[in-house]
Formats: sequence, structure tokens, C-alpha cells
Amino acid sequence: MTKPAKRTQRDKIAIYLKRQAWILFILIVLGWIVDVTWLGNNGNTLVIAKSNAIGALLSFATQAVFAGFIFWYTGYRARRHIVSQLYRGQMVKWLLTVCGFALIFITIQPLSAPALFVGFMVMQISHSWMLWQIR
Repeated sequence: MTKPAKRTQRDKIAIYLKRQAWILFILIVLGWIVDVTWLGNNGNTLVIAKSNAIGALLSFATQAVFAGFIFWYTGYRARRHIVSQLYRGQMVKWLLTVCGFALIFITIQPLSAPALFVGFMVMQISHSWMLWQIR
């Protein structure tokens, strides 16, 4: 005998998105501390901190858009819409990520590419960790 499906965890997702915002804030502060203390930057440009924050913010924004797409429809009757929203949400997320990186590399100067990707990857890892905790 099978168990009935669990209800959507919209409230848990909202809580985890708020936690992600805190991780984003902590990542920005850590990037600023590393830039000021270890690299001897006196606050003129803060290239590492800026690049780290932009990468983390790009990841957070695309994940929030994806979560918005997923929870657009709920309920059993909307199951086909939910599946199509998963595909749409993933496509929009990837499109925003690619366009975001292109826009960042074209417009932001000076930029530290390693710091940008570190900020992005740390947020991606934290997204995966939060999703693992929801299960």
C-alpha cells in the first residue's frame, strides 16, 4: 500500500529562502573582511568583496525566481501545470544565470572572476544543502 503524497512545503521553502538570505549576508561580510584584512585593501575598490557579493547575489536571485515558478500552482488538479512550471522555472533560471554572468563580465570593471565564481558556488552548495535538509 502506498502513502499519500505530502502537502507542499511552501512554508518550509520560505523559511529556507530566508536562511539563504542570511547566508548571502554572511558571505558578503566575509568577502569584505578577507578583502580588507588579508589582501591589505584599504577600502578603495574592494574588488574581491564586490565580485564575491555579485556572484552570491546572482545565485540567490535565480534560485528565488525558480522557487516562485515552482509554487505558482498547487494542488492535485494543477499537477500538469506544476510539471510545466518546473520546466519553465528551470529554463528561466538557466537563462537568467547565463545572461547574468554575461552582463556581469561585460559591465562590471574591475572584477575578480575567481571570487565571483566562489560566491556563486558557495550559494549553490548551500542551496543543495538546504534542499537536502527539507527531505
